Amino acid sequence: EWIGQLSKIVSSYWNEMLPFMFAPIAFLAIFGTFGASMAGVEVPFYAVLPVLLVIFVAVLGGRLAVVTKNQALDAEIHNLCAQLSSTARSVRVEYRTAWTGFCKPKHARTARIVAFVPTGAVSIPGQRSIPAQSSIPVQNIMVTVPPGAGPGQQLQVQTPQGIQTATIPPGVGPGQNFTFQPGPPVVPAQVIQVQAQVVS
Repeated sequence: EWIGQLSKIVSSYWNEMLPFMFAPIAFLAIFGTFGASMAGVEVPFYAVLPVLLVIFVAVLGGRLAVVTKNQALDAEIHNLCAQLSSTARSVRVEYRTAWTGFCKPKHARTARIVAFVPTGAVSIPGQRSIPAQSSIPVQNIMVTVPPGAGPGQQLQVQTPQGIQTATIPPGVGPGQNFTFQPGPPVVPAQVIQVQAQVVS
C-alpha cells in the first residue's frame, strides 16, 4: 500500500524540460527574420521582439509552474515518509532532495531520493528484511605482526567489515600471531531512487 501511494505521487511529476518546448518557436522567428532579410524583405526588429518576449515569458512561467507543482509533490512524499517512520520501529524513512528549486548551478542534477535508514532489523515495504548490526556474527581474525612492529603499535587490518585498526598486544613480536575482533559492520542506508533529472 505504501509503495502504491509513493508510485502514484511519483507518476504525477512534471518533466522540468517541458517549458522549453517553446524555444524552437523563438529560433524559427529569428531564422525567419534572417531569411527574409536575405530575400530582400526588410523586417523591423520591433516586429519580432514581441514574439521573443512572449516566448521568454512562457518559458519562465512554465518552468515556475513545473517547479511549484513538483515541490508540492515533494511535500506529499515527505509526509508519506514521516507517516511510515512513525509506525516503523526498526527503520527511519527520510526523503532527501537536491536542486529542486527554480534556480540551480549549471550542470546541477535534480535529485529526489527516499532513503530507508536501519535502526534495527529492517523491514522495507517490497524488500527483503535486513538484519540489525547486533545480529550479524562477528568472527575473530588472526593477525600476523609484520617485521619492525611491536606491542602497542596499531595495524590497518582488512576485515569483512572493511579496513579497521588493530593494536598489537603486549608480548607479541614480529612474525607472531594474535587474534583481533573487528567492530560491528556498518549497514548502509537502503536507498530507493524516486526521480532524477539532468538539466544542462
